[in-house]
Amino acid sequence: MTNNAAEYKTEKYLQEFYDLSNTTDIKGFYYETRLHSVIVLEISLASFNKNHPVSFEFLCETIPKKLGKRTTIQTILNEGLRKGYFIKTISEKDKRIKFYTLEKDSLSVIEKWWTDRKEFSTT
Repeated sequence: MTNNAAEYKTEKYLQEFYDLSNTTDIKGFYYETRLHSVIVLEISLASFNKNHPVSFEFLCETIPKKLGKRTTIQTILNEGLRKGYFIKTISEKDKRIKFYTLEKDSLSVIEKWWTDRKEFSTT
């Protein structure tokens, strides 16, 4: 990659980062903090692959402690639920466990966002 290409991609990414940070959908939520981003991505995986359930405990075990502690993870999950980005379902095997997935409109936004990432990387 030439310096001009790297400069162009960096400028394009920064502009997109700033623009999406101001949206009121899940993309804006994603860009709030690194921890928000990781949680959205983990819950996206659960939404794309039903064999990859994501619970609060799973997130606490998976996410490095330097990105966020249990209380912050719980706060972000509750915020995502309140804003309607996430859906929480109770485990059929153990009623104490709640699993998280993306709400269908949020899932569509994330799928489109990934499509846009593909276009971004080929420029």
